[in-house]
Amino acid sequence: MKSMAAAIEFGTSKIVTLVGEGNGVGPAQLLGFGVVPYDGYCEGHWNASDEEVEQAVMKSVREAELSSGREIKEIYVGVPGDFIHLEQNEVALDLENERRITPEDVDDVMNLALDYKNQGEGVIIHRSPAWFTVDERRTMEPAGLKGRSIRCMASFVVADATFLEDMQARMEQQDIHINGYLAPALGEALLLIPPEERDKVAVLVDVGYLSTEVMFVQGDALISHKVLPLGGGHLAADLALDLDVTMDMAEELKRKYTFGIGQDQLSVQDPDGQTVSFPRETVLAIIEPRVAELSDMVHDAIEEHADKLSPRSAFYITGGGLILMRGGRETISSVVERTFRSPTPPAVKLNSPVYSSAIGLLELVYESVSQMETKPQEGGGKIGGFIKAFFTK
Repeated sequence: MKSMAAAIEFGTSKIVTLVGEGNGVGPAQLLGFGVVPYDGYCEGHWNASDEEVEQAVMKSVREAELSSGREIKEIYVGVPGDFIHLEQNEVALDLENERRITPEDVDDVMNLALDYKNQGEGVIIHRSPAWFTVDERRTMEPAGLKGRSIRCMASFVVADATFLEDMQARMEQQDIHINGYLAPALGEALLLIPPEERDKVAVLVDVGYLSTEVMFVQGDALISHKVLPLGGGHLAADLALDLDVTMDMAEELKRKYTFGIGQDQLSVQDPDGQTVSFPRETVLAIIEPRVAELSDMVHDAIEEHADKLSPRSAFYITGGGLILMRGGRETISSVVERTFRSPTPPAVKLNSPVYSSAIGLLELVYESVSQMETKPQEGGGKIGGFIKAFFTK
């Protein structure tokens, strides 16, 4: 049976409301959407006034209603990376003697790991197992292996309570009921990275407009998450300031710039429709140092947790802040010394990397609802496919 759901994602430059329909089998169908630019947030604070944020939310929801032909009275809210942190719980289950691990043993140790209350402030919105070990042997499918002890590590996404309260108040003003809160960072990681890659630990870098998220993913869990205060918008801001042009002109210059090669002149139109040209070397001297700074920050964030990686770990990059620039993916790969892939969101509409986080959120809505209705024992001792969201209201 098909069910409709709406989700709203707060990016650093736009609010995206999605209306989807799914039946628990395969990707959800996107019925409609509303995309509204706004000033975003930085370091846990809105960059716009409460009234401006409220207007952007209302406009995004209304556009999604018009696009889908459905009224939105209930919604799932995506909690941005600036408003989440991770906590982890590792537990062991000792057996009486060496024997083969049963699915019931796996369920027992997994439930112990998931039975956790966060130690600090905030509200847990997701919990999921990252890995198991049997007598120190790391595995994703422990059932059937022989051993004396089984260990499990679970990861928990914890949301800032003040953000949840703020959303509750804003949606009440729109007469919209919040069904639950989810983390788009987790959603896009599960959407873009195949399970076999996540089993070996994978890294996803999302370069947004005002910030960049670096995520380590294992199993169905985020095991490391860091927000860097630098994104594609800073490239445009540097161009606007140094060349004394408008932000629209700077954005156009940024899009036309190609790393490595390019024409001698880069031309854009000013607000009066007049063509203005700049030497490529002038633009290069502004863009490339900032990209090098961002690349260094990503490199350091990855190396900080390099001990979590395996020799076969895969690296992915998404978001609209860098890879839409020609040569951007190759440039950051060179500096970080990792080969990044650029996955495309599997959606007929909004299939640009700009929307990977929003599409991931919608998929997570349907995945989480499905898992809430599925008992962990049904996994048969396999880690993949079990993630739980706490639909805090």
